[in-house]
Amino acid sequence: MSYLDKIRDRAQLASVVASARATGKVVVQCHGCFDILHPGHLRHLTWARQSGDLLVVTVSADRVVMKGRSRPFVPERLRAEGLAALEVVDYVAIDDEEWAGPALELLRPDVYVKGKEFEDVFDGRFGRERRVVESYGGRVLFSSGDVVYSSTRIIEGHRDSLEPTGEQVISYCRRHGIDRSRLADTLRRMAGKRVVVVGETVVDRYVHTDPLGMSAEAPVLVVRPRETETFIGGAAIVAQHVHGLGATSRLLSFVGRDAAGDGVRRALEARGLETVLLDDPSRPTIEKTRYVSDGKKLLNVNVFHDHDLDTATERALLERLEQAADWAEAVVMMDFGYGVLTDAVVEWGRRVRRERGIPVLGDVQCSTQLGNVRRMKGVTLIAPSEREARLSLCDRKSGIADLGARLLLDTLVDAVVITLGARGMMLIAPTDEPVSGLAGMHPVAVKQRLLIEYLPTLVGHPVDPVGAGDAMLATLAAALAADASVPLAALAAMGAAAVEVSLPGNVPVQREQVSSALAAYVPD
Repeated sequence: MSYLDKIRDRAQLASVVASARATGKVVVQCHGCFDILHPGHLRHLTWARQSGDLLVVTVSADRVVMKGRSRPFVPERLRAEGLAALEVVDYVAIDDEEWAGPALELLRPDVYVKGKEFEDVFDGRFGRERRVVESYGGRVLFSSGDVVYSSTRIIEGHRDSLEPTGEQVISYCRRHGIDRSRLADTLRRMAGKRVVVVGETVVDRYVHTDPLGMSAEAPVLVVRPRETETFIGGAAIVAQHVHGLGATSRLLSFVGRDAAGDGVRRALEARGLETVLLDDPSRPTIEKTRYVSDGKKLLNVNVFHDHDLDTATERALLERLEQAADWAEAVVMMDFGYGVLTDAVVEWGRRVRRERGIPVLGDVQCSTQLGNVRRMKGVTLIAPSEREARLSLCDRKSGIADLGARLLLDTLVDAVVITLGARGMMLIAPTDEPVSGLAGMHPVAVKQRLLIEYLPTLVGHPVDPVGAGDAMLATLAAALAADASVPLAALAAMGAAAVEVSLPGNVPVQREQVSSALAAYVPD
């Protein structure tokens, strides 16, 4: 048979293993990423094969490999094919679990082989794997370790000389039927789409300084201000990104009755944005001033009040939102934790999604303020960072896919996009049935019914990471308003993030830039 016939799904592999065991064969299992096959892997697998009669290898799927930027370097299918081509390997399966435990419980190998470096490890993920094998009477053996290499060290040590193949993104596109024509059509249909953005406007100010040393009077740094940069951020920058993508944005936000608020009004008017900027006499314009020296932040000074809107002000906002709902083809709700997105405003978003059937995206940022993305229950899509997802679930141990599955069940949204900074993003969404139908199922069963996709970052050397999440959120909204599928919207959003991090400052991305950023990765 062809070596490709060695690649089976987990259910098929379980049947093969059961048949082999019934004939008295000793089944050996290895598990890992196997990103770049090297001599250490070959020695390890050869040693494992000599420990029994049948060697099966479970290889971690792309979406569960979290080893850093652009990892895995080789997509899951190619990694599986490389292993299957080895004479010593009898069968291979791609495993989409966060750890080897579920595969070990399914296959119940007689021998589980790990590298010599794990021999004295009894806790953590491998400690749990060891206990699974021992629970049914299996043995854990450790290969000789006489040749030791590290895929991570090879990739990181030679990243600059390795040409990025983009195979992960190409494979993603092929799985979801995305080609250049379909991407171009989506980007073109973004033009004129009407997106409402509601949330706090933030004035982001960067004071660049020259260091002068330590004070002689106290143990504090002394700096001299050199220049100041000011950006209109928060919900306002998302509205600007929407505008840059060729869609039409309507911003509903708040500024104070102060000079900063006047500056925001003038700046947004000059940029041609349609804005409804209400003011609340009880709160100033939110300002965040960062003092920076040699590219490093020394101090943040934030000016804000974080109480909820009073009844009259909330009513005024809801009236404007009701008027905007008749106009909107998508809605973005951004909660920065300063009290603008009250429960009534969030409920308005849920109702718009339910009654009008337009996409409603929710984002809760809690870098310094209190916030929980789970309050966006019932919207179309939520886009937390990994940190925000972990905070919302009080979970610092689970894998990203598990976090996303739990958030999906808790919020009953159509999709969860978890941003991973320099590592890219994870997309979690239902496949053939609504998420409400998955309630009460075992987490393993739930994940088997979900679309779980990993997209790596598309920029190898970012210039400035500020604003990547804002560009992604705006692009997701504009793409969904243009009737794009969630996987296609997520790909476009990664293109926008790639553009944003390649530019200094949080500046609006343009639709043509997104198209150029994705051109090398999307097949014809």
